[in-house]
Amino acid sequence: MNGDEAAVARLDELTEEARPLAMSTLTVTEVGSGLRGEREIRAFDALVDRMTVVPYEYHHARRAARIQRRLFDEGAPIGAVDVMIAATAVERSEPILTRNVSEFGRIEAARVSPY
Repeated sequence: MNGDEAAVARLDELTEEARPLAMSTLTVTEVGSGLRGEREIRAFDALVDRMTVVPYEYHHARRAARIQRRLFDEGAPIGAVDVMIAATAVERSEPILTRNVSEFGRIEAARVSPY
């Protein structure tokens, strides 16, 4: 995925630990739109095929709105897609695997797992 060896290595670790992996449909869009070339697309599709793909639903949207309102009130909002991804993880009590700790770390209920 665009030469992000750290992400691939962390996913390999999680896979070796036999941990169940999930990815939001929003993440599929966000990462997928940055792929270039058939090789990257095939590799990403193979990765996604090993995971549970979680759709973005109404209760996720409600949670995202509450989170973003609080962040706006604090003067520190994050990107719309990131708050939606975070809300999906929070609703599922799942950690967020990310290198974007500066944004996801602002969300009190989120468990951030940096790589």
